[in-house]
Amino acid sequence: MLNRSSKNLATEQEAYDYALDILSYRDYSRKDMELKLKRKGADAGIIKSTIQKLLEYGFLDEKRYGQRVFEAWLSKKYYGRCHLRLELQKKNVAERYINDILAQFSEAEEQERAEKALQSCLKRNPKKYDPATQEGRAAIGRYLYARGFASKYIQKSINNIHGSVILMDDC
Repeated sequence: MLNRSSKNLATEQEAYDYALDILSYRDYSRKDMELKLKRKGADAGIIKSTIQKLLEYGFLDEKRYGQRVFEAWLSKKYYGRCHLRLELQKKNVAERYINDILAQFSEAEEQERAEKALQSCLKRNPKKYDPATQEGRAAIGRYLYARGFASKYIQKSINNIHGSVILMDDC
């Protein structure tokens, strides 16, 4: 295992060893790996060749990384599709894989998650999130929208609880 000191990465072998070391802990996107190597002082040529070598051997796989981020995200119960997109972008997953991953998340799943999130917020604070009042419905809408749910799922969830419609823009 490579010593994780503040020593700069002067050779391609040092950069490759460092990359393998950090990949042994968790996966990284290509962009994240480039940033890690750059922070350790590797020059652009060394970074490029190291990334290429990692890609050739399959140690750096953007699609697999995006899938793992998605699987971890699924365990978070009360978030919608917009939150997933932002999470993938924050983790530097390539845009071409983001759309494929979002396609795996069905509308029925998102509606079910929105309803579960609504039930959760109603249990937590029934006075604030009272669907019988305009203020309560607005608070519910803000709560669900902040968690990445599209307005159509918010509206359906509120309609299932009370039968009222609020309007919001989608993400």
